[in-house]
Amino acid sequence: MSKKVTKSKLYMDSKIIWRRKEHIVERNPDGYLYANGKHRTKILPTDLPEWFVRGYMYKRYGYVSAKGVKYLLYVPNYVFDNHLHKDDLLLISYNAPIEPYESESENGFNWYKGYDEILGGPVLVEFVKAAEKYSAYDVSDIMQEIARKREFYYERNPEQAKLAFKSDLSEKFGQRLPYRGRDYILGGDGGRKPFFDNCFCVPVKYSDEQIKDACIKIYRDLARRDLTEKVSMYATKMGIIPPEIKINSAKTALGSLTQSLNFSWRLVMGDNDIIDYVVVSILAYMLEPTRSPRYWEIIMGIMPDYKERQEKLLVFQERLKRDDWL
Repeated sequence: MSKKVTKSKLYMDSKIIWRRKEHIVERNPDGYLYANGKHRTKILPTDLPEWFVRGYMYKRYGYVSAKGVKYLLYVPNYVFDNHLHKDDLLLISYNAPIEPYESESENGFNWYKGYDEILGGPVLVEFVKAAEKYSAYDVSDIMQEIARKREFYYERNPEQAKLAFKSDLSEKFGQRLPYRGRDYILGGDGGRKPFFDNCFCVPVKYSDEQIKDACIKIYRDLARRDLTEKVSMYATKMGIIPPEIKINSAKTALGSLTQSLNFSWRLVMGDNDIIDYVVVSILAYMLEPTRSPRYWEIIMGIMPDYKERQEKLLVFQERLKRDDWL
């Protein structure tokens, strides 16, 4: 560590001077830094203690101290999904607590007071880790929120996940999977359990087999939720009390009636016409156990266009037979 005294918490590699409504960047030819981005010093980057974090801030490169941090506030941006941390903010205070102003701004967002420095972009993550090391700051909640933001970004930008993790990730990422008649992208997140949120999201480091198992789990969960709702709705219309619902992996027999209502998770790959027809046709067996004229009358009473739905179902089943899924 240099013997030079570093009194400032912020040093910049340049100074911005405004002249005639234009800003001019001033740099010291000897490489000396500017304290607080304004005052020339005799301090070089190599003179700074190890707790200074370098990064792009205030529209140029600088160094900010991670020692003596009293308060941190991470403000992630979930409006824009084309950048990871570019639009996020990390507010830093070495003294006063960071608090929101009493009233919101015109755009509905809170702004804050009490902070000394503000960071955005990749440097904010590095600074949080440094604050834990050099200020003994508890960053667990912030790191959890950073992980959540990372998942949000990678779910919507799976190709960037491949670059960020720099490993041999599965080529499955970026493919599209059907659900309720629409196709949704298969994306990667930074480590959470598999889930669906307008994207089939699984951990990016999963192998192909793990991805398949994870997506099937997502489908099974969606099927149980959606089919429970469908069965409840149509059972009420038909005046029956349905038995327990079970989800299986059948590829062509998408629904059946035993002691329970049995549905394949693959059914929710189809659109609502197909799903509704299968649900009603299985429930109809509770009123008429054979495919008699009365059985078809029951179905027609619920959905007069059932024959068109039958045709769609046959096409859908043929596609499932040929599909070497994932």
